Amino acid sequence: MSHSSEASQKGRGAAALAAALALAAPGLAAAQDRATAPVQGLYANASNATRYSTPDGAVRFVLDRTGGRAALVRFEGDPEVHVLRPVMAAGGGEIYRTEDGALMLRITPHGGIIVYTRALRTGAPASEEARVAPLTPEAVVFADMQERFRRLQISARRSVGAPVTFTVPARMSAPAAGVVVDAAERATEGLAAAPMTSVRRVIITFGPQPRVAVRGDQLHIQVAPQLGYAGRPSSNTIRNVVTGEVQGPQQ
Repeated sequence: MSHSSEASQKGRGAAALAAALALAAPGLAAAQDRATAPVQGLYANASNATRYSTPDGAVRFVLDRTGGRAALVRFEGDPEVHVLRPVMAAGGGEIYRTEDGALMLRITPHGGIIVYTRALRTGAPASEEARVAPLTPEAVVFADMQERFRRLQISARRSVGAPVTFTVPARMSAPAAGVVVDAAERATEGLAAAPMTSVRRVIITFGPQPRVAVRGDQLHIQVAPQLGYAGRPSSNTIRNVVTGEVQGPQQ
């Protein structure tokens, strides 16, 4: 491909992205108005979180339990914030699982932390290192949002071998845009894990709860910015819906 042809394609892609970012899905005016307010609710009273590490230092992560019943975890080297839900464990304590049921943490009856990863399937103890800031989505201004989506479209195209466009609501506050961008990043990761997918368009809308569904060549993702990271589906959930391993809830 010549440089002029490649530049022309990039120009068309940028124009399409700008048009997509300027269009809101129909019937979402009320939801968009709500999303222009600062992100509140789950993290409104957050004070701090804690960084932990295994004895050998091979696994480090931040655990944020300041948002009520949903715990947030970010592992060092992993860009995704995982949303965990607790259930009572046999013998006391709690176990925390991801959206797709994977065990990630165990809190012992005495307050100890056991972490589980692909490399630590039987678990390893983790000790507290320091108190840190809560895990909250970054605020993203519109100009930065355009550049982030341009890069995401390039990444998605490389993963699936065909152009993938993103459509998002037009009116957003910077905090709400941060959740939308994070949802798009999780979608890109989910599509990369399902390279044979026929998805060619990712449509992100606002709603009361996070949802994901595939309709033809369209991946529909509903996000709830007021819930922060808990207001968007995980990359694993998106991959499972795209590959048909689970049926996504209908929007």
